[in-house]
Amino acid sequence: MSKNSHIITNSYGNSKIIVVLFLLAVAAAIYLSYMLLPHYLSYYSFKDTIQEKAKFAQVMKNEDVLNDLYKKAKELDLPLEKEDIIVKREEGRLHITAEWDVEIEFVGGYSKTIKFTVDVGGIK
Repeated sequence: MSKNSHIITNSYGNSKIIVVLFLLAVAAAIYLSYMLLPHYLSYYSFKDTIQEKAKFAQVMKNEDVLNDLYKKAKELDLPLEKEDIIVKREEGRLHITAEWDVEIEFVGGYSKTIKFTVDVGGIK
């Protein structure tokens, strides 16, 4: 056995490098979850709200639906303005779309822009 073999394996023959790589993978997964998960949770929450409004807001005016959705977007800290949420009726059916971008800055100066789109329509 060479002098440096204790760096790679311990006395039981288990590899220390595998443990280090596993810990790095777990740390990377936690970091990515911390950076991305809040944005996706907000997206799905807003999408659920839009689907509810499209289903049950047939008696509401378009402007009231828009105001409710804008209020929900602000609660979720989404980068949306009222002009970004489009509420219209087509042949008696409510159609709602919203689109926004989120830029995420990672360690090392890398940034990624994620585009979120919600398009719910045709619900009578």
